[in-house]
Amino acid sequence: MFRHYCWQKKMHRRKFRRCSVKKFKVLPKVIVKGIQGPQGPQGPQGPQGLPGPQGVPGAQGQQGLQGFQGIPGPAGPVGATGPAGAIGPAGPAGPAGATGPAGPAGVGISDFLSVFRADPGTGTDTVPGNSPITFTGVLANVGGAFTFTPPSPTITINETGSYFISFSIHNQGNADFNLTVNGTPITPLPFSGNGGGPIAAEVIITVTTVPTTIQLVNANATPAQLHNNINTTMTILKLTP
Repeated sequence: MFRHYCWQKKMHRRKFRRCSVKKFKVLPKVIVKGIQGPQGPQGPQGPQGLPGPQGVPGAQGQQGLQGFQGIPGPAGPVGATGPAGAIGPAGPAGPAGATGPAGPAGVGISDFLSVFRADPGTGTDTVPGNSPITFTGVLANVGGAFTFTPPSPTITINETGSYFISFSIHNQGNADFNLTVNGTPITPLPFSGNGGGPIAAEVIITVTTVPTTIQLVNANATPAQLHNNINTTMTILKLTP
């Protein structure tokens, strides 16, 4: 390596610059590098240091994408029944349906008989003692429960069942009559009427054997005096089969 040194000397007229060069001998630096030895075993791990102070929270990240919809859960139990709501307005009437088949016949009155006695004369109509009244006409005979052909004192019932019987006798003097079934009075005492009459009654009988006969019989041995014209009527209704 060489270094230069210069001196300057002011001259009156000219300027001269003298430079001198000094020489130095520089020895080269020799670095001797030895061979690296083998690495020794790793020492034991030192104790864990104290936790450092908590760092400053970072900025909130962007909201993530919405996840997929999960599988529907099982149905919950049925809740209690709520209170009934208010009744709504009635709807319009629908069209009339077809007429259904006729129903079975009811248990109403299907058999009945109405008869009477008439005396066309004037004054008194007489019924002999212990004798039945003879009916002279028919007002109605419906159904097959009855047989009657006037003039006759006897009405025949042809069907078992219960029957309603009503009768009226317009007597002039005192009189007593029995309603008989097959010749036997149905009451322990006769039906009675004084001179002002009439004798009237309503009864129900049950017929268990047929044919059964019905009569109105003078309960006395002496004749009974009746008014003329229509003086006796009887109506029989079949109530049950």
